[in-house]
Amino acid sequence: MMTARRSRFAVAVVPALLVMAASALAYYKIAFLGYTLSDVIQSESYYLETVIEFDGHGMPVEIEMALPHSLPNQVIKDEAFDNDDMKFDISERLGERRGVWQGKTVDGRKRLGYTATVITKNEKYLIDSTLATRQDIPPAVARYLLPDSAIQSDDPAIAAVSDSLKLSRDSSLLSNAARIFAFAHRGLRYVKYSGTTDALTAYHIGEASCGGKSRLMAALARHLGIPARLVGGKILETGRSTATHIWMEMYVNGSWVPFCPTNNYFAEMPAHYLILYYGDRPLITHTKDINFKYFFNLKKRLVSTSEGLTKLKENPLDILNVWATFKNASISLELLRIIIMLPIGVLAVVLFRNIIGAETFGTFMPALIAIGFRETGLGYGLILFLMIISLGAVVRTILTRFHLLHTPRLAVMLASVVIFMLGLTAVGVSLGFLQLARVALFPMVIMTLTVERFSIITDEFGLRKAAQVSLFTMMVTTVAYLLMSWRFLQAVVITFPEAILLVVALYIYIGRYGGFRLMEYSRFRDLMRLA
Repeated sequence: MMTARRSRFAVAVVPALLVMAASALAYYKIAFLGYTLSDVIQSESYYLETVIEFDGHGMPVEIEMALPHSLPNQVIKDEAFDNDDMKFDISERLGERRGVWQGKTVDGRKRLGYTATVITKNEKYLIDSTLATRQDIPPAVARYLLPDSAIQSDDPAIAAVSDSLKLSRDSSLLSNAARIFAFAHRGLRYVKYSGTTDALTAYHIGEASCGGKSRLMAALARHLGIPARLVGGKILETGRSTATHIWMEMYVNGSWVPFCPTNNYFAEMPAHYLILYYGDRPLITHTKDINFKYFFNLKKRLVSTSEGLTKLKENPLDILNVWATFKNASISLELLRIIIMLPIGVLAVVLFRNIIGAETFGTFMPALIAIGFRETGLGYGLILFLMIISLGAVVRTILTRFHLLHTPRLAVMLASVVIFMLGLTAVGVSLGFLQLARVALFPMVIMTLTVERFSIITDEFGLRKAAQVSLFTMMVTTVAYLLMSWRFLQAVVITFPEAILLVVALYIYIGRYGGFRLMEYSRFRDLMRLA
């Protein structure tokens, strides 16, 4: 009796002490050390990969590609290049960077690559309504007033369009820019063309792709004496593609102001636009007759600002100071996030098992599988989970005929899962499908044990029960993944790691719960009616 009272007292007091300790430490950090969540709140970034493939025939090959560079609205870091035994240089001129691969005698299939982490931000520009269209033009900018073969600003048809829009050098620059933009955005129907559409063609046929709309805008602007240039870049969207995008900029009072008539961005640089080059030129030039192909692969990532992390490291109670010891062993901050967020993911498992009553493969296996999803993403991770479970079930069924002992059988299943995952990785690499290629990063041993549990449940309770447990495992894994990937929650736990004490307090309270689980109300509803 005395032991039970002590146990109840401990359950009541210990969690309360943990909550008080966590609250006191967080208050001290905020009130006296100046901690804020903004110091570690993560910004959105993209992992950009450009893959180039071609066939060499024993002749010289030269390939030149525009490379992004850091600007006020974009930061490029962690660049890497795959040369495949070719000579590589970076050429920088007129504010542009271009990578150049060269080979004197190139034979066979070649694969070149460029990877970088891209961090971008939105920028909006305010054009003064009193600013005159006539402005001082520096000599370096004056070349963007000249007509060319694709931007025919001196053509009579462009002059006629300018008159019909009531454009005038005596009007304000903002008024003229707004009328030009509205005409290119609404007056031209968007049609996706693979070739180059010049300004006159776009006007005469009344439709154009992003390049044609931007060239017509540039022609009208130059006709009025406003310097204008094209900008080539990439819209940052996850997945594989070959698509690029073109918009334009006008020179306004000493600054280049962006306009995208295709996607309706007026004097604004969207956060998902990446600038690759300036001017009306191709993204890539290459030697002819080499069966040339290229594509982009983009994956969204989250990164913390270096300024915020530096600020936190100056405080003695910050967890990053402790992690500095492990950094000497090349252990990354990403691993710190995984470790510190693991108790949050386990909380989902505890709630589902002890409160809801959902049965899963293993006690904490859903949280560990959720860690494996960090590279593949949730959607592809769940698909791969089902594929591996199905493979394991088939392999185990075949192995039952050999009557093997438990450990050798498990080893064969592990080898089968490894071969399958490496096969998917090889297919993903050959297709340029990185989500599939990253399957090799799945926790193979954990997946093998999960497959073994599926097979055992199938033998003991039937396929229906095993499928039910698989479904619950996927549900708990999904919730754990979402919790562990939540940006705000990551910021809270990294800034205030004492929040884990609150999680421990919840563990203790949940551990003393002795009532019906939610699913048991359904199982025992007939008995409850009799009672």
